[in-house]
Amino acid sequence: MAKQKKSQTNISPLNSSVDKAATIKKKAVTKTKKKDETPRRGDMTTEKLAEEAALTALLFGGGTSSDVNVDMDVNRSSRDKSQDVDTNQIPDEMLFTIDRSGVEVDEEGVAGGAWQDDDEDASEEENESSGEEEQQAVSMAVAAWQDEDEDSDDEDESKNKVSLVGGANRIKKLRRYRDEKDPISMKEYELRLRERFVNTASVAARTDWADVANATEEGDRKKMKISDSDDSDQSDEEDEQYSSVNRILQSNASLFATSSSSLPLPPTILDIYRAKDGNIADPSKSCVNALQFHPTAGKDYDGSKESSDRPLLMTAGMDKMLRFFRIDGETNEKVHGLHFDEMPIMCASFLGNTGSVVMSGRRPFFYVYDAASGNVERYHVKDFGSRERSLENFTVSPDGRVIAFIGNDGYIILLDGMSRRWIGDLKMNGSVRAITFSSDGEYIMGSGSDGDVYKWHVKSRRCVERFHNEDGTITSSLAVSKDMLAVGAESGVVNLYDDRRSTSFSRSASQMERTPIKSVMNLSTSADLVKFNGDGKILAMSTRREKNGLKLLHVPTATVFSNWPTSKTPLKYVWSLDFSPGSKYLCAGTDHGQCLLYQLKHFWND
Repeated sequence: MAKQKKSQTNISPLNSSVDKAATIKKKAVTKTKKKDETPRRGDMTTEKLAEEAALTALLFGGGTSSDVNVDMDVNRSSRDKSQDVDTNQIPDEMLFTIDRSGVEVDEEGVAGGAWQDDDEDASEEENESSGEEEQQAVSMAVAAWQDEDEDSDDEDESKNKVSLVGGANRIKKLRRYRDEKDPISMKEYELRLRERFVNTASVAARTDWADVANATEEGDRKKMKISDSDDSDQSDEEDEQYSSVNRILQSNASLFATSSSSLPLPPTILDIYRAKDGNIADPSKSCVNALQFHPTAGKDYDGSKESSDRPLLMTAGMDKMLRFFRIDGETNEKVHGLHFDEMPIMCASFLGNTGSVVMSGRRPFFYVYDAASGNVERYHVKDFGSRERSLENFTVSPDGRVIAFIGNDGYIILLDGMSRRWIGDLKMNGSVRAITFSSDGEYIMGSGSDGDVYKWHVKSRRCVERFHNEDGTITSSLAVSKDMLAVGAESGVVNLYDDRRSTSFSRSASQMERTPIKSVMNLSTSADLVKFNGDGKILAMSTRREKNGLKLLHVPTATVFSNWPTSKTPLKYVWSLDFSPGSKYLCAGTDHGQCLLYQLKHFWND
């Protein structure tokens, strides 16, 4: 019986009828065999054939006993047993039927799953009931159908794997560690893609509308508000308090933040838009060698906040023109312009918070323009006993008290910012290529052809620190913020150093070792310009030898912003750049005389 159950693959109502008929027919044949040991069809009597035809017609739907003219009530003993019946005249469908339902047949010729009766006499009802019970048991044991897709899930999962090494470079960023070479499954690949998206593009994109949890909570609160129509005023107040508390608890920003500038700056995506050129009212006719925003112009008199978001921009270049513009991002109206016949301007800078501007070129003299009085003063190198032939490069301390010119043979010439008199010289090994003041104006740093960075105390003019730049090539630019020092080299490498440690005067000037926090290698040519923004969170790096060679670095994470600039950004050759006092604007002077102006939306007030 168990063997017959396993061989069954399909069960239907037709199978049940066939099983019953086969059982009853077998009983009839068994009784016939007992009476007559010769089962040949030609020797069967009319009575046996009539009985078999009637039974076949009744069970298999071939007709009734009247259709074959058989009278079951006639005395069978009066008939002649020796009379033969021609079976060829009986239709085949009345003798047997063909089961095409797909039921398997065992070796004995009995349909699979059919219940076989013993030779003992039993009632037809018991046979039918027992057959139905067994059919139900078999149908519960064997599944009606089987899903091939579910069986092949495991095989597909083992075959469909993604290699993070042999594909594109952007796929390699999904690796957990550098030496990971084994392929990962599709589920793991999808998980890593989601993590990559959250850590990059989604930090700047607003996706709170897709937060199902917050939407569900908000919908529940609205339903509660509708149901409590009697206490509408009270529910409104509770709803506002609930949402306010949620906003505070779900944010890691300062509780006293009043603008977006107080929020953390996204590390990879910069929200930046181009505005109209800063000098659109009067474009320069040649390369813009110098531009700078005034440190306090456009602010209130107490310097606490910007009044109208209109900083003052100064530009100068090889066309011998000095121009001033009031920047608003739209008209950028020109305030004033001044022409110098004898000197193409190579370098220009505001003298601290005053309205005076210092200008120099490849001449042995420089100019100081007082914007308040309109006077222009000229100072020659002979006035402070120097033999320099060119004063084309200089820098001014943040408070405007000291002017430092780059001289020949490793000398740095220091002048008083108020009287323009010589106050001293600083000497270093090799030639000087770059100098800058610390954020408080107490120290001055310089570097040049030997690759060493020197740090002097301005008042004592003593070298308090000296270390070798790890790049090892000629230094081309320097920049400092409150906490960091950036050193650009001619190889294009920009090293970041932590400048927060205090400097002691007892420290000797012998060479020391300092390890950079990060070496940025996004520039392929000389790093001619490096500039921090007001809070030191962004570092701008540029080269004058390569087109579109401007990069912006997120200082806290030491990562370069990936979304700007793009290949379509019309930067051309950048020769000068500066940030506005509140870092709301970034301006870049090009070799075509343009002052490209960009708005940094992160630093704008809400």
